[in-house]
Amino acid sequence: MANKKLVTRSRRSFTRLARFFNQLMREQLMCGPVTVQQCYTLEALTNGPLSMKDLASEVALHQSTLTRVVEKLEKQNLVRRTRKSDNQRSVEVRLTDAGKQTYSFLDAAGSQMISDLLDLIPRERQTEIVNAMEEVAKILNPNNKEFLKLLQGCRCGISGGMDNES
Repeated sequence: MANKKLVTRSRRSFTRLARFFNQLMREQLMCGPVTVQQCYTLEALTNGPLSMKDLASEVALHQSTLTRVVEKLEKQNLVRRTRKSDNQRSVEVRLTDAGKQTYSFLDAAGSQMISDLLDLIPRERQTEIVNAMEEVAKILNPNNKEFLKLLQGCRCGISGGMDNES
């Protein structure tokens, strides 16, 4: 087991990073046409169409939540859903031309935001920090078997205990 102080520092840092980065994304997208979840969905589709199941895994959303996200994007003509000809139960989602254009704009704005953020870090540490983030992102990939094992271990049952106290 890792050093307890290091575990505590890491947990707090990950929590803060997640909260603050989401805040930064919300602020960045506030005047735009999409939400943070919708932006992540568009980004996930830039390499080609995905099934709803694969897309849900890629953007880390429950399929019912993703369905609502995709419905809103479809109403804005940013994505298109189609049923696969070989399996009518399977729905595939793809970017429309308008979706590609919208994501291209969001990607450029996001890249500028990250550039500005990196400029706040001393140049000699930037590569080291980006390498560390890439390493963590690789571990946290939903296609990583070790990550899936970690997810299975996250069933602590706290909510059940809290419900009993009400």
